[in-house]
Amino acid sequence: MDRRLRSLAEQLDANQISRREFLRRSAIITGGTAAGLQVLGSMAEAQGPKLRIWLFKSFVTAGNDILAKQIEAWAKERKVQVEMDWATFGDREQKFVAAIEAGNPPDLAEMNYQGPARYKPALRDVSALAKDIASARGGLLPHAERYVVLGGQHMAVARQTWPGGFFIRKDLLDAKGIKPPKVYDPDVVEMAKKTQDPSKDLWGLGQTLNRSDDGNGFMQNILWNYGGSAWDKDGKPALGTTYLKQNMEALQFAVDTIQKHKIQPPGVMSWTDVHNNEAYMAGKLVSTNNGASLYYAMVNKKHPLAEKTQVILTPGGPAGSFLAAGCYNWGFFKASKHAELCEDLVRWVEDEKRFEEYMQVSIGQAGPVYKSRADNPYWKSDPNFQGMLQNVLRGVWPGYPGPITPAAIEVQAQYILCDMAGRVVVGGLSPEAALKEAHKRVEDIYRIRSRA
Repeated sequence: MDRRLRSLAEQLDANQISRREFLRRSAIITGGTAAGLQVLGSMAEAQGPKLRIWLFKSFVTAGNDILAKQIEAWAKERKVQVEMDWATFGDREQKFVAAIEAGNPPDLAEMNYQGPARYKPALRDVSALAKDIASARGGLLPHAERYVVLGGQHMAVARQTWPGGFFIRKDLLDAKGIKPPKVYDPDVVEMAKKTQDPSKDLWGLGQTLNRSDDGNGFMQNILWNYGGSAWDKDGKPALGTTYLKQNMEALQFAVDTIQKHKIQPPGVMSWTDVHNNEAYMAGKLVSTNNGASLYYAMVNKKHPLAEKTQVILTPGGPAGSFLAAGCYNWGFFKASKHAELCEDLVRWVEDEKRFEEYMQVSIGQAGPVYKSRADNPYWKSDPNFQGMLQNVLRGVWPGYPGPITPAAIEVQAQYILCDMAGRVVVGGLSPEAALKEAHKRVEDIYRIRSRA
């Protein structure tokens, strides 16, 4: 190879120049692009197979960085090329659907709780690998098993649960002599009214009901807290039938936080998943539901509110305290020609020393899906981690009190429960009309997904 081409190839390999710039310069040297393309082909062959990996870009940036470095180290040792594609809330699921429909999914993907059930026809059965990994870690926690084991087959390898909790300004509660709330009504309502000061843009609760993961999670939890659910014990639609009374009470409470009690900030129905993080850190909220990413952001940035914040168990309702615990997982796509490499990579990143490295920088985000990880001393290293851990250990699943089903997952994926609340607060419908409308959507999904 011409030494000048070799020098360009080395620069390209070191990411010092782009592929386009390499071809432009090589054309100048050789009088055409053919030689440059030949060099690129030789480089690709020398570097080994190429693996396409889709990853979730969380707000916990240090965790993202560690995972990327671990994958890069694996690729270097195995002489494999990796193409990592990162995406976050709001755009990942549409991308999965489009790729599967086009017959061009990634080789391996970090999926959220919806993935195994929603994309099952496109996924490989990874039971042998998953059982091997789980058995070495004391077995799967019950909620995680529900997500990844479908029909007796492991359709994904569990990785982590993102813990969450109820974030409260302990300093503001102490100043008023208020104890941390245990239920939403009356505890959270009274706490919010006593501590908020709208004239100073300080609000008692920040909880959007908008179509977002935050809105979805809250509406699902509040139905359970009032003894309701979108599903009965047999997995059939129950939003406007079996649990009509309980669901109506739950919906009414949710919209009352905005319309009647006025403990939420103006514009809360336009919030997405990042807005309550921003509002809390700006000192505009006394309390909010959030994932560990909010605590990570405060601790990582040495934010003054970090030491004034207490993370507690998510409040409950008349029927108890319920919340869904998710399960992020590794999905292996059937279309991949590199199944063995995918398995090897997952074994690599799930090695306990590497997961420990990831967990330590995540500041509460890397919640357990395996029993031995729940017993890790790490969870006792910060008082705020205990609320997060207990929320995971008592978590349930979409479809509860029935089984997790493709229909239950699809109802969550289409944001039907938070749409129901939005139709009241923004659309002006009565709670009765909004619930009836939502029940019809649930029934439609049930009919379609039950035939799948």
